[in-house]
Amino acid sequence: MKTKKSILRQLLVNILVPVLLIFSIVFYLTYQYNLDKVESDIQQQKKNIVEETRNLIEYYDFSMRAHEQSLIERMEHISTEIQFVLAKQNAQSIDLNALRSSLGMDPKREDIYLIDRNLKIVNTTFKPDLGLDFKKLNKTFIPFFNQIFQSKKFKEDRFGLEIKTGKIKKYSYQTSFDRKHIIELGFYSKSADEFKQLLLSKIRGLDKRFEAINRVELYLGVKGIPDVSITNPELQKAYLQCLDRGKNVTIENDDPDSKGKEFTEYVFLPVLESKLYSGYVLELGTNDLPYQNLINGLLLRFGIIFGVTLVILTVIVYFRSRKLTKPIQELALKTETISTDNLDQTIEITGSLELDLLSKNFNSMMQKLRHSYENLEEKVVERTQELNEQKLIVEHKNHEIVESIQYARFIQQALLPLESEIQASFDENAFVYYAPKDIIAGDFFWFEKRDHLSWFAVADCTGHGVPGAMVSVLCINALYQSLAVNPNQTTGELLDHVRELVVQTLTKEARSVKDGMDISLACFNHDTKILQWTGANNPLWIFRGEEILITSPDKQPVGQFDGAKPFTTHEIQLEANDWIILFSDGYADQFGGPKNKKYKYATFKEFIQAHKDKSGSELKASLKEEFETWKGNHEQTDDVCVMGIKLV
Repeated sequence: MKTKKSILRQLLVNILVPVLLIFSIVFYLTYQYNLDKVESDIQQQKKNIVEETRNLIEYYDFSMRAHEQSLIERMEHISTEIQFVLAKQNAQSIDLNALRSSLGMDPKREDIYLIDRNLKIVNTTFKPDLGLDFKKLNKTFIPFFNQIFQSKKFKEDRFGLEIKTGKIKKYSYQTSFDRKHIIELGFYSKSADEFKQLLLSKIRGLDKRFEAINRVELYLGVKGIPDVSITNPELQKAYLQCLDRGKNVTIENDDPDSKGKEFTEYVFLPVLESKLYSGYVLELGTNDLPYQNLINGLLLRFGIIFGVTLVILTVIVYFRSRKLTKPIQELALKTETISTDNLDQTIEITGSLELDLLSKNFNSMMQKLRHSYENLEEKVVERTQELNEQKLIVEHKNHEIVESIQYARFIQQALLPLESEIQASFDENAFVYYAPKDIIAGDFFWFEKRDHLSWFAVADCTGHGVPGAMVSVLCINALYQSLAVNPNQTTGELLDHVRELVVQTLTKEARSVKDGMDISLACFNHDTKILQWTGANNPLWIFRGEEILITSPDKQPVGQFDGAKPFTTHEIQLEANDWIILFSDGYADQFGGPKNKKYKYATFKEFIQAHKDKSGSELKASLKEEFETWKGNHEQTDDVCVMGIKLV
């Protein structure tokens, strides 16, 4: 009995204690790794959301700025008209509702405010703001309005939130002739509301893709002014601190109903070109409950595995110790069996302490060999699991990138004119065949109707995909800005002004980007039937009967260029049934056909000549079918844009 006790004690010390120690070390390392991973995951998810929000805001600001250009000229005109009216009537007694109607303003979307030298609204069509004192509201307004009083120029600011209603509104400011009042105009915009709602829906939906984030919200604010949509006093205080400091602020929420810890972080993001608004504030709500459950689950699994292992090893050790007292003959028999390379065999004998020690060492050796083999299999499974996790991460990142590009495509398409707008100006005898190489494109088409003049263009910006699309947004904005400066300028003068804006934007101190665009720009006078045209590397084709009139472009891009010169304006008297064709180089440069060669301009020209008697929709369908047939299974070479207008 005494011998069995000494054997059992020795086995327990040599086997169970090391197992207990190994389990403890593995559990501690796994527990510490998961704690670090929790913190790293939360920070990475926040970083991903902030980066996506920055990209969304950038595209939103570009789109909103392009939209605002259509309102600025009208607001300035109305402000000037009100200046003349105030020169003859008293600002406080004038009937602004009647004045608004006489100026043709929309009473549901457009308001007038008159602000005196004390920065108080003394008269307005928006009655909730009557008597509003900006000095008491926030000291930030004092230098802002004083600067407007000192300046005689018209000023406008970005779309922002109306203080009383929280709705998005664009404001402009101009002093009266006697400089006793500021004429403030506030315009609502349905398109701006749609842009805002699209931006917010994208941002609010980010929390569904990140486990640690349960709430995402975006605000645009002014220092010291609370946001009406934030009802919690502690959150309102943190929001104002973020705006005031221009830095991130994090607070812990006191929510007794929540099982995990709730945190809210406010991230400051700058706003583009605003004189009044301080910046954007991104609100991120987090909860560590999922990660607490992860740790608790880890504890439970290790506890079960350890308990089961302990019971099994204890039973095994007990029965092994009883069998070690078998006779020496059984030891010899088992030794002979094991010598045949059967590692599953064990020696179970009873006898002296020396025999017991021999069998124990032998069985320990067999157990280590089996354990090494089992560990090898576990490592293979572990490495396979790591590879699968890395694959999931790559797929997730790729999905995020594609979603961001899809949203950029929506913004770019919002900047392009509708084909129906062009057709409406030319009795439906117009078409645009537009086929980007990637999700978003560097090619774009442009159209703007001003009185009896129709401006239209096809442009090819540097590159394609995301880089080309960013340059195209810049160039579209430059076209609208240049046309707003002088709607009666020639096409050459307009392109000169566009080039100045593009070079100025892409050149910053010692850094410069030699990006730009090739463009075919035209302006048609519906009264005189005269077409003005200017080209930068892209020509103009006019199909007149069996004749093709080709006008060559200036051999220079719209961008930074050594030896740049003013663009040339060409004037052409159009005739009935003339086809005007504007295009980028993507159609002619497409590889395909039986020998995988370029389509070329000569073939392109012959195809249009052969199909010029078709209607606009039919010619567009024929161009598309010809392009797809030529391309076949080959990859598309470049963005494609072809615009055709037939004069009836």
